[in-house]
Amino acid sequence: MKNKTLRQLYVEHVGKSSDKWSLYLSEYDRLFDSYRDKPIHLLEIGVQNGGSLEIWGKYFSHAVSLTGCDINPDCASLHYDDPRIRVIVGDANAPVIIQKIFDINAQFEIIIDDGSHFSSDIIKSFMLYFPKLAHGGLFIAEDLHCSYWNDFEGGLFDPYSSMTFFKQLADIINHEHWGVPKSRDAILQDILAKYGCDSLDVDFLSQVHSIEFINSMCVLRKAPGDENGLGQRIIAGSVEQVVAGHQMLNGKAYQANTLTEMSNPWSIREKTLVEEIQQLEETLANTLKVLTEREEQLDVLYHSTVWRSTAPLRLIADKLKQVTRATLLAHRAFKRGGGLTKAVQLYQRDGVAGVMRGVKKIALSYRHIPVSGSGEYDRNDYVEWVKRYDTLTDESRQRMQANMAAFAQHPIISVIMPVYNPKPAWLREAIESVRQQLYPHWELCIADDASTDASIRPILEEYAKTDPRIKVVFREKNGHISAASNSALDVATGAWIALLDHDDVLAEQALFWVANTIHQYPEARLIYSDEDKIDEQGKRHNPYFKCDWNVDLFYSHNMITHLGVYQTDLVRKIQGFSLGMEGAQDYDLALRYIEQINSTSIHHIPRILYHWRIHQFSTAQNREAKPYAELAGEKALNAHFQRQGIKATAKLLDFAMYRAVYALPATPPMVSLVIPTRNGLALIRTCIESILAKTLYPNYEILIIDNGSDDSEILRYFESLRENSKIRVIRDEQPFNYSAINNAAIPLINGEFVALVNNDIEVISPGWLAEMVGLAMQPNVGAVGARLWYPNNTLQHGGCVLGIGGVAGHSHKNLPKQEYGYFGRAAIAQSFSAVTAACLVVSKRIYEAVGGLNERDLRVAFNDIDFCLRIREAGYRNVWTPFAELYHHESATRGFHEENSEKQAEFAREVAYMQQRWGEQLLHDPAYSPNLTLDHEDFSLAWPPRVGDGF
Repeated sequence: MKNKTLRQLYVEHVGKSSDKWSLYLSEYDRLFDSYRDKPIHLLEIGVQNGGSLEIWGKYFSHAVSLTGCDINPDCASLHYDDPRIRVIVGDANAPVIIQKIFDINAQFEIIIDDGSHFSSDIIKSFMLYFPKLAHGGLFIAEDLHCSYWNDFEGGLFDPYSSMTFFKQLADIINHEHWGVPKSRDAILQDILAKYGCDSLDVDFLSQVHSIEFINSMCVLRKAPGDENGLGQRIIAGSVEQVVAGHQMLNGKAYQANTLTEMSNPWSIREKTLVEEIQQLEETLANTLKVLTEREEQLDVLYHSTVWRSTAPLRLIADKLKQVTRATLLAHRAFKRGGGLTKAVQLYQRDGVAGVMRGVKKIALSYRHIPVSGSGEYDRNDYVEWVKRYDTLTDESRQRMQANMAAFAQHPIISVIMPVYNPKPAWLREAIESVRQQLYPHWELCIADDASTDASIRPILEEYAKTDPRIKVVFREKNGHISAASNSALDVATGAWIALLDHDDVLAEQALFWVANTIHQYPEARLIYSDEDKIDEQGKRHNPYFKCDWNVDLFYSHNMITHLGVYQTDLVRKIQGFSLGMEGAQDYDLALRYIEQINSTSIHHIPRILYHWRIHQFSTAQNREAKPYAELAGEKALNAHFQRQGIKATAKLLDFAMYRAVYALPATPPMVSLVIPTRNGLALIRTCIESILAKTLYPNYEILIIDNGSDDSEILRYFESLRENSKIRVIRDEQPFNYSAINNAAIPLINGEFVALVNNDIEVISPGWLAEMVGLAMQPNVGAVGARLWYPNNTLQHGGCVLGIGGVAGHSHKNLPKQEYGYFGRAAIAQSFSAVTAACLVVSKRIYEAVGGLNERDLRVAFNDIDFCLRIREAGYRNVWTPFAELYHHESATRGFHEENSEKQAEFAREVAYMQQRWGEQLLHDPAYSPNLTLDHEDFSLAWPPRVGDGF
């Protein structure tokens, strides 16, 4: 009886669902024909609903075992009548899962990788499982089209994509012909180091027999290394009528001269493409240094008398800056001089000049409060900022001493400091920074991790004798930082522990502010502060002014870091620092710690209390100093997700931060895209076509809300869209009211989630909707916003910061695409108080629960800010993700709100409403720092900071 084809089996299949491209089915018949009647073992990575395993069971009727692996915990519910089928749930590249797979079978004839499709996972899977492939077996990577997409760690010319990796393997198969003395593993070193893979030995590489590329698929065949060479030359026949001399070559083995291409510039390149790029980047950095020096020279000019005297002329020439400045100064007036309502009245009566006069009058009554644009300061001059706002005086010290006397308790704070071969001068400076603390109730617990520098032990013994609060443990054997930290923890007697590195410095007032927080917030369980860097000469720079607790930002990088303060008993309950997490031991500790507490017990001190030393071997200065730290952080995050039952995978990004990829269910929820529009055919067509062509998310509908279009071309276009079952065009004749138009559409949608989308949006990343829905499905998440770019590839929306411009502004607006922003915050997922509704996803349930958009008071502006604040008020957090990328052409069919007096008046009314409704909340954004400006959108310094005295 003739075997059925794979396509026939798919057509007839009625069990669990399976998803394969039609090309794959015909190619698999060709590739697998010789295996069908053999007792094979098959492994498939990524099984989703599990139907493929059922079909493989029918296709390979003589198979011994059919093993599937999937990271989705829901796959644990898959059950099969066929006893040969087993499903392992977990990350196929995790050691414990690998062992479970190999416990089922130690070798496979066929391995199919249909997993996450991320380049890192594909390459790691090949490295881990190809050694377990039987000789003559096939390793197949499916859906390699993802290798060309940024969302999946790829791109057409990405040197680290999975497609690049397999192309390089093709070169390795032909290594004997290179003609240069280069080792086979050399060309793979960069890509393997990128993803933390072990280097390849010659035996491994020699067994790659062949590589076949098919559309979106790569097939690799394995054979013994000695069978993969060209072998002997075979000459058939004896008549040589055209070219003579072949008979003497019969039976000769191929011999390559490894030096024949030594003069070929394309063969002797010593540097890889990545290395050359790095060299170019260094050249660019040197160029930028020169530019910085020129900017400093210009700064001298900007502070000159001539420059200041011409300021009025420049203000007249730049009306837009004048309007902006008036609005921003009006914000200051709100707090200091009668409220925004009064400022708006001034604007209506006297225009821009009236507001400028009024607010400058208020500002001048405050000593040391520079007026923006006055030339009084360089807003990025951190040295000057420290001098003005972060330098202790005798008076401030006395106030702190008096305040301490009123504390209900004076808990001992144990400073934990592991030590291993620090520079002696820096070690002394670190210890002295603890001894000089204004808060006296501390102990310093030092564990020397068997330092080999003979000068370290005498220093520690000296301090232990000098101050009884200093405890020193000398470890007999080096155990690395986690073990050393645990040794220090063992001798701690304080109720709290604070973490200090052996070459860093605590601010003099650090422990005072910690104790003050414990006094003010008895429920506190975790406390962290802002931090800056000090160079080898002790100069302060590069401050990290953090926001309040932000779990999504914390999943993107360790925002706690320094200074982190924890309750000792709870740290001991979770067994201290984890061995094996070196480099990210504090991140791992914090992740395990927050699992034990409520987020409301996490308190942020918005002050620089820790100075992080940068030098050649510190992670503060150089990522390569501790490259293992980044991978340990990824490991710690994934372990946290697994413990918490969060269906997500952490991915290390190429700038040392992380991305949490949230898993979608097998059947993703329906999403309704609501797109209001009026005329503007080119915009709406671009919007719709980009959604249909690029969106990978399978389950969505589009509702175009036509708000009175009267252009015949666009009406014909709408009519043509009715043929698409995904699209509905709904006519809404009411006068333009953005809030009302969207609200009216909600009862008409079929989706569990709603996506508010402007008509001037254009999709960039295919995974945009999957990314946003994955976040929106998480518990306690409300609205999810996207990263929106202007057509010139500068940032339009990176989340909304409250208070900028009097109400809210866009984070990192106009940032160039290649830049990461303030401590990476333009390129990592995080919570914001609000996100723009130009592209916003939220569940229909939450939308309706908070009452939708405010159509009475906010017809045009700020309705999304108000909506998000009501979502936050209801107990949800709003999240912005940079991994959903779209272009935004910015209100092209409606115009800017300041284009005429009527719109200006409406804008002023909506500003006044927002100030009245939300008041002080607009000046205290928990997703932003009070030490950062409300005058600009670039995270520059605030002059002055909005931090109270804290007493």
